[in-house]
Amino acid sequence: MTESSTQSASHRSTWILLAMLFALAGIGLSLYSTMHHLEVHATGQTAAACNISAKFNCDEVALSKYSEVAGIPLGVLGLGYFTALLVLLGAAWAGVKSAADHLHAYTALVGIGVLTSVGLGGIAIALIGTYCLVCMAIYAVTLGQLALLFAGRRSLIPAGITFKSIGNGGTSALIAVAAVIGLFNIVKPAHLPEVLDLPQTAENLAKAQPVMSPKAQDIPVSKSAYSGLGEDFRKGGDQAKVVVVEFADFQCPACGGLARNLRQLHEEFGERVLFVFRNYPLDNSCNSSIPGKMHEYSCKAAVLARCAGSYGKFWQYHDQLFEHQQDINDAKLKQWALAIGLKSEQIDTCLSSKDIVAKVKDDVALGNRLNIDSTPTVFINGVKVVTGNGLEQLRNQIANLLN
Repeated sequence: MTESSTQSASHRSTWILLAMLFALAGIGLSLYSTMHHLEVHATGQTAAACNISAKFNCDEVALSKYSEVAGIPLGVLGLGYFTALLVLLGAAWAGVKSAADHLHAYTALVGIGVLTSVGLGGIAIALIGTYCLVCMAIYAVTLGQLALLFAGRRSLIPAGITFKSIGNGGTSALIAVAAVIGLFNIVKPAHLPEVLDLPQTAENLAKAQPVMSPKAQDIPVSKSAYSGLGEDFRKGGDQAKVVVVEFADFQCPACGGLARNLRQLHEEFGERVLFVFRNYPLDNSCNSSIPGKMHEYSCKAAVLARCAGSYGKFWQYHDQLFEHQQDINDAKLKQWALAIGLKSEQIDTCLSSKDIVAKVKDDVALGNRLNIDSTPTVFINGVKVVTGNGLEQLRNQIANLLN
């Protein structure tokens, strides 16, 4: 072997090892994304470090309908993708007979990854309006693979790339992806918190407690249409020992999960607990602390929910909104209001009512005084639940206070 060919082989090995490091970084990030996805779908909210603000919130992205494909979390697909890259690069580095085909398949797979990253980024901007920092890191790794591939494209990628050569090498990639998805489907039940049947020991109950902030706040509850700026819609007993106040946005996926949990808890505890709903729309139409229309229909949804409440149908409309929140738009908001029995003229009157908007803004102002920085936010007897809005966590906290 000549000195030139030796240098070329060394150069290729170094390049492949560097690309493998990028793939390993992608695997690590995708694994974290998968575990976070499972946790947030089990509990409704997590204490993930990437939950920085309402705009940069991994929980909300993970709870959106775009976080899964056919029930498979995107993190799992990312695991399969980066594992496939690692397999292709490993085969080329080992110098197998079909090394050229594996590098051709690697080239194609990097292109697919970049297009997918651009598409998912576009969905986050145009449809979700919230960004996941872990997802952005995965996109950056994918773009890093592209930059590396581009830099060494002439000397490192064998000539003669064809659909046949891509297909030959791609078989290994498909096997890797299938293996990862298959393994996920086998392992998943053992890691989802809602399927764990833990003994009700003191230790396990302690683990299930939500983390509470130490200071109790004075959160008034208006129990009459003539008090304050209007009635706070609520379920349970007005004289209950335990009062649960939620601040929520009708377009927030995590709020939808919490709504289901609170509905079940109301069925269990009945009049012993008072559950109060307060609006905190992530839309600057009624919330000046939000920089833009993050959830562009959430203010209108809040107004129409209070409108329904003025006719005794708040909870009907509330449930309709959360059950179909991914479909919310102007037409649907009116359609659902008509479906529960409101008349068109009543809806129009409510939408032009300054009093209803004032009450929504008053909820927002109270939320801001309480330093709310994300939705949903829950207070139990005036104490903020910092994390842990899962059904079991809230149930145990309420039960402890009742006892």
